[in-house]
Amino acid sequence: MWAGGAQGAAASSSQGTKDTRPLRDRQYQAKMRQDVYSWLKETEFEGIHPQTLQNITGRDFRAIFEHLVCLLDPQWPFDMDKRLDDQLISALHALHYPYVSQIDLKWLAAPGAQYSWPSLLGMLHWLAEMGKVRSLL
Repeated sequence: MWAGGAQGAAASSSQGTKDTRPLRDRQYQAKMRQDVYSWLKETEFEGIHPQTLQNITGRDFRAIFEHLVCLLDPQWPFDMDKRLDDQLISALHALHYPYVSQIDLKWLAAPGAQYSWPSLLGMLHWLAEMGKVRSLL
């Protein structure tokens, strides 16, 4: 579905794009959590609870990330035997996530941590919003 498929990369002009969303704002985070939660429910993601996105584990993060990516590209080649950090950046590049250069793979060890969650939630929110747009096509 996406130009370049699994090997595609975002245009070089988007690699350094600064994220101007207020990701550390509590109200904005609450809205993003609600949007992601609603989209997961709508797409029949199993086992999701509102609390999941308030205190996310690595396992839940991986499941949600893979679900959102597969909604956008059902043929995306996730490999359950590989670590997520080996697959996350290539998936984001292929989907043209504009803030991929601001994702630190070390954050995946503790996705719910205060320093990592705002950016990771912002990424999940972007994937959910892209999924909503794709569903309208």
